[in-house]
Order: sequence, then structure tokens, then C-alpha cells
Amino acid sequence: MEIRGHHFLCMLGFRGLGYDEKFVKNMDEIIRKLDNKQDILIKVVDSVDNICAMCPNNIEGECKEEEYPGSVKEKDRTILEVLEIKTGEVFSYQEITNRIKEKMTEEKMEDICKNCQWFSLGYCLEGLKNLKGG
Repeated sequence: MEIRGHHFLCMLGFRGLGYDEKFVKNMDEIIRKLDNKQDILIKVVDSVDNICAMCPNNIEGECKEEEYPGSVKEKDRTILEVLEIKTGEVFSYQEITNRIKEKMTEEKMEDICKNCQWFSLGYCLEGLKNLKGG
């Protein structure tokens, strides 16, 4: 499975909302699979991934929201820096969630994600708090 950096945080707060029904169904299936099998290996990417497969911004394998200040690609880079993960590395889902627990803070997440259309709902920060046991 391939997952891009910002999706690791999006998955924490996913509550069945998304761009359209196909996107929501795909994201839900991926999260359910990872939650049920924490040892699934994930290749970390900074481009279109398995979640992006059903996104309406995915045009022929390229994200049309990729390159601009505050873009998803910039979020990917920043999140991977915080988690000390390099593009192309492979980890189990459990290893990734452990890194999020150890290295991501609410302040860092807010700074990285503040311009995301979904962030204002509060689900992502709530998901991070739940992951950290709070």
C-alpha cells in the first residue's frame, strides 16, 4: 500500500466526510483495513497514493492540488520531516502511528493543517488526542 504524508493525519480524524461517495468509500476501506491489520506494510510517498485513487483532484495520476504554497505536497513534506520519515521508506501502519504519537503535537498539526478545508471541523485534532490517549 502507498500512503502520502498528509494522509497519515487525515486518517486519524476521518468521520465519513470527503469529496464524494467514491472517495469516502475508498478512504473508509483503507482505514478499516489498516486498523484491522496494523502490520500491513506502507510505502511512504509524496504523490498520488491509494487514498488519492478516488479523489476528484486526481487527474490521470496527478494531483491538481499539488504545487503551491500550502499545497498537499508541502503538507506531505512537512509531516514527513516531523515524523522523521523519508519518501520511499516502508513501515508497518503500527510503526507510523507510533511515530505520530511520539513526534506530532497539536501545535505542529495545527500549523501544518490550518488551511485544510477539513481541519476546522476539529476531527483531526480529536483523532490525534485519541491516539495519544487523551
